[in-house]
Amino acid sequence: MRTFFLTNIIIVFLFATGIQAQTSDSTEFDEFENIENIDTTESEQNSEMDEFGDNEFSDGEFSNDDEFSSDDEFSSEESFDEFSDSTTKDEPISYNRLYWSIAILLYTILAGVLVRFKGTRKLRGLFLMLGLVILGFYRGGPGVISSFQNSYLLAIGVSVNWQAAVLFIGLIPITYLFGKVFCGWVCYLGAIQEFLHIDKVKLFQSEKAQKVMKIIRIVATAAIIIQLTFTQVILWSKVGPFKTAINLFSPNVAGYILLGIVLVSSVFIHRPFCKMFCPVGLLHGFVTKLPGASVLGINTSCAGCKTCSTSCQINAITREGKTSKLDNEECIRCGDCMDDCKISSISIYKKGEKHNDKIILKGIKKLDIN
Repeated sequence: MRTFFLTNIIIVFLFATGIQAQTSDSTEFDEFENIENIDTTESEQNSEMDEFGDNEFSDGEFSNDDEFSSDDEFSSEESFDEFSDSTTKDEPISYNRLYWSIAILLYTILAGVLVRFKGTRKLRGLFLMLGLVILGFYRGGPGVISSFQNSYLLAIGVSVNWQAAVLFIGLIPITYLFGKVFCGWVCYLGAIQEFLHIDKVKLFQSEKAQKVMKIIRIVATAAIIIQLTFTQVILWSKVGPFKTAINLFSPNVAGYILLGIVLVSSVFIHRPFCKMFCPVGLLHGFVTKLPGASVLGINTSCAGCKTCSTSCQINAITREGKTSKLDNEECIRCGDCMDDCKISSISIYKKGEKHNDKIILKGIKKLDIN
């Protein structure tokens, strides 16, 4: 099955590269034209190529020749995808971008329903593959990290179109109702890492390791927010490893280095980028702290065994001695623990007095709620 996944990834890589090469050729213009005409031509071409406006990782305040203006996360310098970065408020509403964001949100809701049933949880691999092929290689990425950055820029008063923030903001109520199902079922960034991972390799499984990786992710997220606050420009496009993975090209050495780190570490660590960098997973994880949020919990049949901690690849459930600890902030709602529990003691609940975002699993008689 893993060979099948990798084969498909290689094929789609080649297919996407061919499309981007054709797109690049179609956007060339005469280098001897007047600068004003070049700017006008670029604007018209980009509008025709992509109803979504500017690229995924550049800030809409800046023109295309600005130092920090760049192409979208997954396209070449001349191509623009539906999930490109922010556009200024003066530009018309990009309905196509809006429709695709809504479609992704509906796709995530469907996954949130399917994860509740044992028979349909088997479809998660298919969902991830479709997310990788359609959203990653074909559409150039759902831009959820870009959507987060644009949401923040919009919140601090930077002139960006609201369509750029729909995906990240729309996932907040979905996460509240269904958990971080986008991370576990839809996100192509997670899919790339997950398909590369070797299940038999077990590194950084302890609770302490999870805490260290979370601290790194908090620091990285804080750094992004500080950078956005002072520069009001999205700089991640210059070094984004997934942009390099899709385009097979990076404008600088840092992009290749980061891609190599992500790919190699993904073989030995389950979703290393998600655990140590992704700001979206971190922020959406805080939603589980809200009263009534969707969380995993145990029923009266829990025996306090280690089955669930063994099956949890993302290490939202860790094992120390004879005690398992469940952290719903880290849970990506993959459903593996529910499938592997032979006595069906793990279920989905609303957060309350009995089912918190963090619990210690010692069996129901010794249940300790933090």
